[in-house]
Amino acid sequence: MPLFEMEVSPRGRFRVFLRAQLPFTLGVAFLVGVAGLAVPSIATTGVVVAGLAVTLVATLAALVVPWERLPLAWMMAVAGLDLLAVALLRAELLALFPSVTILAIFPVLWLAYGFPWYGMAVAVFGAGFITSFRFAYVGAWPANAVEWVTVVTLPTFIVGVAVIVFVAARHLRRNSRRLADSYRAQAAALEEARDAETVASAIVDTVSAGVAFYGPTDQLEVANTRAHRFAELGGFDLDTRPFAGPHVLAADRATPIPPRAQVLPRALSGEAVVDELQWWGAAGSQAAVLVSSSRLRRPDGRILGTVVVIHDVTELAEAIEVREEFLHTVSHELRTPLTSITGFLDLIDEAIDPEHVTLRRYVDVATRRTADLTQRVGELFAAGESEKTLRPASVDLVDVVAAAVRGVTSLAETHAHTIETTSTGPSLAHADRAQLVVAIRELLTNAVKFGIPSRPITVAHGVCEGRVRIAVTNTGPGIGRAEQRRAFDRFYRTPLARSREIQGFGLGLTNVRSIALAHGGTVHIDSVPGEFTTVTLDLPATAPAA
Repeated sequence: MPLFEMEVSPRGRFRVFLRAQLPFTLGVAFLVGVAGLAVPSIATTGVVVAGLAVTLVATLAALVVPWERLPLAWMMAVAGLDLLAVALLRAELLALFPSVTILAIFPVLWLAYGFPWYGMAVAVFGAGFITSFRFAYVGAWPANAVEWVTVVTLPTFIVGVAVIVFVAARHLRRNSRRLADSYRAQAAALEEARDAETVASAIVDTVSAGVAFYGPTDQLEVANTRAHRFAELGGFDLDTRPFAGPHVLAADRATPIPPRAQVLPRALSGEAVVDELQWWGAAGSQAAVLVSSSRLRRPDGRILGTVVVIHDVTELAEAIEVREEFLHTVSHELRTPLTSITGFLDLIDEAIDPEHVTLRRYVDVATRRTADLTQRVGELFAAGESEKTLRPASVDLVDVVAAAVRGVTSLAETHAHTIETTSTGPSLAHADRAQLVVAIRELLTNAVKFGIPSRPITVAHGVCEGRVRIAVTNTGPGIGRAEQRRAFDRFYRTPLARSREIQGFGLGLTNVRSIALAHGGTVHIDSVPGEFTTVTLDLPATAPAA
């Protein structure tokens, strides 16, 4: 706290008393005591006694009056009484003790330091009063310039010191205010930062994912409870190198991932990991996790750290496994009885008397429906294959497309469609012929089912810039953007397919995508609702080996 400034409390008033008034009182007592010992008669003169009385009144007022409850200017009365006391004592003691004027330094400094500009004005006036009062007391003015200089030098120096103190006090107060403002701003910023940290910690602990943040030197800064639990499953600690464990397996749930190839070491080395599926945990307690990571940087490019997010997708992964197993089981279990039914239908067909036309018609219907059912089971079986086994060879796209067209000719005729083929480039490629025929046939089947009857369906094929492109186009209701995003999902059927009761499991495009991916290619849809739909197979001209 500044030297002479009042703190609004009794303790603050007492502190000001000790620093400002008590030294003056002790100085007066010392000076008068020494004067009384040197010249006892001086101590009993009227002005000396009056000076002592005024000093006592000022001292008691400074100690007893609750100045902290009054306006600040009122406390100048104490300093004013001190100046009056100095004037009274100086009038009698100056001849004996020329240094008596130095007592004025205490109230003058107090006025200059502890009060605004009007305190300085009172200090200057008080210094002038101290000098003038003795002239009135002795009834004579200095006779020459030397006497004038002798008389006014010390008060002038005191006033000069007061001016310097006043200026320094103002500067100090400005700096104190700035410091206080800076402190308050820093305190507010610190409180805001603590609140933000509390909120961030609460968010991190609330989200249903493991979150860990590492600083620029790979030190762990923040990690929620879930992140630590996932690390325990993997057999490592989040804050201990090498941030890798023995129980981290690949998506096949069997292949251990080497320590350097695990997510955390890769993420901390700067690699961005996006939704990587792994299995963490020892046998019997494994969890499927989806891990992502990214580097955080300042606007100037400097690295702030690395964030790693771990999602538990065990239920989803196990549900997918159950679905895959179900597809395999259903397709295998249905194939055997269907094969027997088809065989017996062939035997019945051979045994029927040619004259039994009605019976033969019934058998034909049963045979066709059995063939349809066999095709559906085949679709289920194909959908259950997580990976396609390819037998690539040199193929002619003209021959492949023709084979696919023959497979849907009957269905196309039922809907009065014609299928037109056109070549857009060379026709020789390297691919699995059988799988390619299946993919094109699936696209043609969809084009027939969803196209406007009697409108032609086109198949454009060719090799361009090392890529095989086969595009099937029909005229029809088209596929909206939202439906396009889900068109390749297993068992997804558009609202149109459901409303028109178009047969199928929603596996055709899924199978097409699997075949495209097996060849290292892609499949995409271009559609304008109400006008047309084009589905394009885009494959490398040389397919990868099986």
